[in-house]
Amino acid sequence: MYTLHLPPAMTSPLLVIGLAGWGDAASAASDAVDWLVEDGEPVATFDPDSVFDYRSNRPILRANAGEALNVSWPRLELIHTRLGGKDVLALAGSEPDYGWVQLCAVLVELAGTFDVSHVVTVGSIPAPIRHAIPSPCLASTSDSRLLLPGDDLMMDSIVVPGSATSVFRAELEQAGFASIGYWAQVPQYVGRPYPPVTLVLLKKIIGQLGDPDVSLDSIEEEARDQIARLDEILENRGDAKDFVDGLDISVGTTSSVPTDLPTADEIADEVSRYLQGSDDGDD
Repeated sequence: MYTLHLPPAMTSPLLVIGLAGWGDAASAASDAVDWLVEDGEPVATFDPDSVFDYRSNRPILRANAGEALNVSWPRLELIHTRLGGKDVLALAGSEPDYGWVQLCAVLVELAGTFDVSHVVTVGSIPAPIRHAIPSPCLASTSDSRLLLPGDDLMMDSIVVPGSATSVFRAELEQAGFASIGYWAQVPQYVGRPYPPVTLVLLKKIIGQLGDPDVSLDSIEEEARDQIARLDEILENRGDAKDFVDGLDISVGTTSSVPTDLPTADEIADEVSRYLQGSDDGDD
């Protein structure tokens, strides 16, 4: 199922999981993990034939006239990196289609082999919130000592379809590893990428490392630029601006479930009307 590469020396690494797929609205969670491991080295590489259905996770084909075709296969890797002198292992890539039970066992084994300190999972979900307010980020944890100052716990009871990220976390918890999961909320009318929420999740991960000296200047600038672009677009589209301004700014900031939210169909209709009226080439 996987190839184990020669691992570097590491001390009680933090294990971070955030995969592309279910529970990764606007790719905010997977982008956060990819940012973390941009300069990292693979510790374990999973065989794509063993874990992916290529009809749902299709290889990417790149073709240019007069050049050989190039195929990029979907990936699932455990990658090591160091942030501010702290060791991090991150499971990066796409949510697998197959072998979840086997993967759970492999991750528990590898976490024990590398003496993982604790587990942090990140995800992002669409919500009827405005981009102009800080994106809410809810947490759940098996150990309250992992909560950071200002962490907001999610509602007491929730039943949802499970993502691989959350399933892996649950099995690691069962094996005795302390864990905390963060779910950041993404405005339903934005696309990918969405740096403002990627930034929120990166701050949570870095906080779990004890706030090492890690610069987030580049992604903070990207987040400011995107907020400014959204503001500019809405200023030129009064109908869309009225819709966005009408979203309840308290949505997602409490543990109670609002009863007056617009339905998904209503939101989709509003966004569709907005996009149909946009000029060609408009971001």
